[in-house]
Amino acid sequence: MKVIKFGGSSLATPERLRGVVEIVARALGEGPVAVVISAFGDVTDRLLAGLEQARDGGDPSPLLRALAQRHRDAIAELAPAAEHASLVADLERRLAGLGALLDGVRVLGEASPRTRDRVLAQGELLAAPIVAAALRRRGIDASSCDARRLIVTAARHGGARADFAATRARVRRHFDRAPEVQVVTGFIAASASGETTTLGRGGSDTTAALLGAALDAEAVELWTDVDGVMSADPRLVAGAVPLAAISYEELMELSHFGAQVVHPPSVQPTRSHGIPLWIKNSFRPELPGTRVSRRLEPAVIRARGPVCGIASLRPIALLRLEGEGLVGVPGIAMRLFEALARREVNVILISQASSEHTLCFAVDPQDVARTREGVAAAFALELRSDLVRPLVVEEEMAVLAAVGEGMRQRPGIAARLFAALGSQGINVHAIAQGSSERNVSLVVRGADEVRAVNAVHNAFFVAGRRTADVALAGTGAVGAQLLAQLARQRSKLLAERLLELRLVGVANSRRQLLDGAGLDPGSAASRLVEEGDAGGFEGLVEHLAGGRHSLRIFVDCTASEAVAGCYHRLRDAGVTVVTANKRRLSGPLAAYRRLLRSGPGRLYYETTVGAGLPVIRTLEDLLATGDRVHRIEGMLSGTLGFLCHRLAGGEALSAALAEADRRGYTEPDPRDDLGGLDVARKLLILARLAGRELELEDLELEPFLPARPWAGYAVAELWQRLPEADAEYAARVAASAGRGERLTYLARLEAGGRARVGWASVAADHPCAGLTGGENLVAFYTDRYGEEPLVVRGPGAGPERTAAGVFADLLRAVAEGEGGP
Repeated sequence: MKVIKFGGSSLATPERLRGVVEIVARALGEGPVAVVISAFGDVTDRLLAGLEQARDGGDPSPLLRALAQRHRDAIAELAPAAEHASLVADLERRLAGLGALLDGVRVLGEASPRTRDRVLAQGELLAAPIVAAALRRRGIDASSCDARRLIVTAARHGGARADFAATRARVRRHFDRAPEVQVVTGFIAASASGETTTLGRGGSDTTAALLGAALDAEAVELWTDVDGVMSADPRLVAGAVPLAAISYEELMELSHFGAQVVHPPSVQPTRSHGIPLWIKNSFRPELPGTRVSRRLEPAVIRARGPVCGIASLRPIALLRLEGEGLVGVPGIAMRLFEALARREVNVILISQASSEHTLCFAVDPQDVARTREGVAAAFALELRSDLVRPLVVEEEMAVLAAVGEGMRQRPGIAARLFAALGSQGINVHAIAQGSSERNVSLVVRGADEVRAVNAVHNAFFVAGRRTADVALAGTGAVGAQLLAQLARQRSKLLAERLLELRLVGVANSRRQLLDGAGLDPGSAASRLVEEGDAGGFEGLVEHLAGGRHSLRIFVDCTASEAVAGCYHRLRDAGVTVVTANKRRLSGPLAAYRRLLRSGPGRLYYETTVGAGLPVIRTLEDLLATGDRVHRIEGMLSGTLGFLCHRLAGGEALSAALAEADRRGYTEPDPRDDLGGLDVARKLLILARLAGRELELEDLELEPFLPARPWAGYAVAELWQRLPEADAEYAARVAASAGRGERLTYLARLEAGGRARVGWASVAADHPCAGLTGGENLVAFYTDRYGEEPLVVRGPGAGPERTAAGVFADLLRAVAEGEGGP
């Protein structure tokens, strides 16, 4: 069971509510869910304003009409047509009850806490039936649930505390009897006697947390309008990034000092029961959000860095109690804080010098007058005797907190903090750090808040953050998969590696789409078709070659000779090239040599041979460590490997090829695969890397399917006549099997430099004899690996794997270009 909660901003319009419905539908695909909802966006604020207006004698009719219209419109757009009448009738009944409540307030001229709770509860009660109806229209069995039947609280209004034992019993009993998806009203509850109560600030989050704890949920998700818990307030720090994972303790620290995503007491039930909490953005559901858990794995902390977030709180007042009468006197702090507690003053921060001469603390500016009164009363004798001096108050201050589990027992954190602030000329007025070491708090002038937060954020985040400008040529099968993978991983890379891969351009042979600020990888391909300018690949090359960013990467997912011809120009301009295109690397030897000499931009081409397999890197490592390559053998085509496997299993060639085509393994004209030229290009790339200076014409090439007579047929006729070849291939397979061997399509580079691609019958113990499906295999026979070769083996077919290999090269290019992880 998973509990998912949606705040008011996620439900503000019918369009947003449709997005909520889709989120619920996707969640149901993974298992059962319970849904908790707030009132529609701003409805609670309007109810509160209407209550105050009625108390002052105002007419509640305009509010009631606006609520009626808004909820009727939602019913009309979202609910099944057959349910409109009943939903509108329920809406009118509730609004009539609300009107009676507000009329009573107007007559009496006052609103008791009890009445206030009853009025504010109406927002969720109006919304839940509509959300449930919207789910039913989507085909999801759902019903609304009034949380007053489930959540039991103390008989207190305006922030009642839940009785968890009683609540758990009711929740479990209800859900045992309700198989459909429950849409539960957040924020509201009831006392044991049935009086309506509310759960206070973050009340809907509290509802979700209570349900999650009561149901032993696997997770609780809070869907809101932000990407998760941020590294800083994005209104203050433009470079703030969402955090992938934080602990509950870090969440509490950040929230105490101004981070507004979650009110920590509201999620205490999930924390105490060890239930993971997710904070996600309903407007961007594809983003991973932030996971809040009781404990973080050490690897997560190491990857994230010592500080997870910077929070600030402004305005605060900094007060200082000082004097000789404080030194060595037990109970001073107790007297001070008891005096403040009696006057309901909340202390934000405490700091005391080891000399005991000074005690410093921070409060809300609104509490300064009461604080003065409390101190004057508690220390009257000392003040008269001049043992304690009058309270010193510094107003218009701000407190800044650096928070993170990784700060514990790690020297140098404070030094980085003070160095960052010192570099900006910002004075620190007070410091506080608890023994947990997960929070260092500093007080600065309010006017310095923005500069201070940015300086500290830069010291812990931007200093390690890297940005690479990426341009993609080719949005076909591999390019489209790469864009999808970039879209899925973008936030995680930013949060965990501080790496931004900024997609500044995409192009195909006809159009280009450029944006120096960055394109969304998820929509770049469709925007290229709809909005792209004429110019094709050439404009993309010009844009990147002329850029000034220190790390620019050109990614080639085409098979274009023209695009490959631009590599030397790009590299000479300092652009790194990541390519899956074999053309230039297997082209004329002179052009290959020129490409290798160009620079300073680097070249990554792992996927030209093994798709996602580390074939090139393995060979480079062997050579770099002094090994000598004598022979290379292998199956270098996932498509042809698939066919060989099917043929060995007794399947006819025509049937095997049809299945490969159905799976998307072949080109539209299968002869592009069956000619063997692609395998020859791969072998040539390996041969050149191993030091053999060969031209493509030097390779012996036997096609998988002979050119004659098959090259002369149109594609449709080829498919029609292909069964004519079945008997020949079956006989060849049977002949190999009769000798205890296996027929395979082998690429081989021999010690003397001879290179051949074609059919071969290999012994049963040959590495290629045991290949299955669409596997690729490369065997390196070297000084170190003689009779027992070093083998790289794995699936080789499919654009998703090739795109993943390109992505890995892209990340490697960033890491080696900027010294990152």
